[in-house]
Amino acid sequence: MDPPQVLIDVQRRLGMERPTLLILGRPTCDDCQALYARLASWTPPRPLEVLTLNLRAPEGEAFRALNPWAEHIDFVPFNVLYVQGEPVDQWSGGNLGRLERALNSTEG
Repeated sequence: MDPPQVLIDVQRRLGMERPTLLILGRPTCDDCQALYARLASWTPPRPLEVLTLNLRAPEGEAFRALNPWAEHIDFVPFNVLYVQGEPVDQWSGGNLGRLERALNSTEG
């Protein structure tokens, strides 16, 4: 799988062309780095865009201003799966099984 791309346009509607996993984290987060490594050798059950966002970067601050729920994120990585511009699942940690189940439940 391709490495996660950095989300730059925080106003973009995610998941419009295909499901999008947004990973909220920090560069110093060891669990985030471990998740990125697992994703690199993982094959998703359907096409998936993976984006990452540093909550401490200016884009992360802008994202939190637009999405007040993100202000209360304590544990990273925090994952949000978007389909057609809407969040359909969210969880903390690096659980790829959870991601696969969420992707499979959104088919069709």
